[in-house]
Amino acid sequence: MADLTISKQDYESLVALARRGTIDENHARDLEEFLVKIEEANGITRYFLAVRWQELDAPVPPHTAGNETSFPDNWPPELEGTIELTTRPIAKADVLEFLDSKASNPTSVMVTTDPGLRVGWTPIDDYFTA
Repeated sequence: MADLTISKQDYESLVALARRGTIDENHARDLEEFLVKIEEANGITRYFLAVRWQELDAPVPPHTAGNETSFPDNWPPELEGTIELTTRPIAKADVLEFLDSKASNPTSVMVTTDPGLRVGWTPIDDYFTA
């Protein structure tokens, strides 16, 4: 069987599509393990950081897609996102730029490197001082 070769841009698009297709944290972690295997074989280092926040002076929506909002199990999709880079580690400036593009007045910003979005949530200032 022949090996496949795709461009870095196509690979990053494939990763984004695969992440959208994960149905729970276990599938997300399985995908991450598979991606790391591919990346190690190809000399790629990918940095991943999930971000969640609240909007200042706005309550967190009580229900998301019919489910009660509860951290970290169920968070409103409009108050979360991910950053992935293959060029360098993610910096606090990257998170702040991401928030500038997605949030109105973010507060209580938390980040994690867990692709399952369940564990390791850390306040942004604590994460980038460690």
